[in-house]
Amino acid sequence: MHITIICIPYQVDVTRWGYANGPQAFLDHGLIALLEAKGHTISSPIWIELPKAERTRDSVTNLGRIAGRTAAAVREALEQDNSFVLVLEGDCTHAVGPIGGLAQAKGNPGVVWFDAHGDLNTMETTTSGFLGGLPYAVALGLDLDDWRLAAGLEQPVRPEAAALIGTSDLDAPEVELLQRYPILHIDAKEMLQAGVGERVQAALQRRAGEANAWYVHIDLDVGGPEESPGGLTPAPYWPPSERLLEAVRAAVQTLPVKVASLAVYNPATDTDGRGVRFGLDMAVAVVG
Repeated sequence: MHITIICIPYQVDVTRWGYANGPQAFLDHGLIALLEAKGHTISSPIWIELPKAERTRDSVTNLGRIAGRTAAAVREALEQDNSFVLVLEGDCTHAVGPIGGLAQAKGNPGVVWFDAHGDLNTMETTTSGFLGGLPYAVALGLDLDDWRLAAGLEQPVRPEAAALIGTSDLDAPEVELLQRYPILHIDAKEMLQAGVGERVQAALQRRAGEANAWYVHIDLDVGGPEESPGGLTPAPYWPPSERLLEAVRAAVQTLPVKVASLAVYNPATDTDGRGVRFGLDMAVAVVG
């Protein structure tokens, strides 16, 4: 398989700080060699940058402009035969761009979102104003359409083509939203039991026809602070890493996944290298 790696070195719209350093850290720890050893062909990484001349005082506008550049890179990469795109995102605010690029290249997109949190808040429901709690809601068309449209995602992701897996820390409005919309939801407690791969596969098989192609987002804090140290909002409990890897493998074996991402890794807080190893294991799992 031909894999294009796209790096987004931003924590929200700030670079050279915190999670923004995660993409380079994965490359420095041998991601490309690891994937090549599995028989894949890897292109030189593409780096997304927001030029100073395009930067504004508004972070949502900046995120939209970063997303537009990301979407264009994803769309172009998917024009190659037997192509797959792996996006190394500073944080989860940068998931909207890859979804937009997938939509432009393949049509109606589906999303499987692995995260300890829902990222389903809107500006109305958020109690903190933290933009990292909004991107999945943006992709679903629930708020901030300017951000979504800047990414070229003209039609929002349909709830029938959406899944949220691994959560243990949802706000009340997110719980209500999951009850109102037909988003597939598998929480962390359900992943503590054996056989998680079969359950994820069975649930996603019923959704496979709802989208032309799928995007898998992996927010690495889904593994908890033991596997992914330094998360800003650590969850109260989390599935074992082997169950998470099993679930990710089940997702990519069940669905026509063309784009995947890793997000939320801060090398400055990873004192023993456990976090980067978890991320590399996830990368191998997601490319199959």
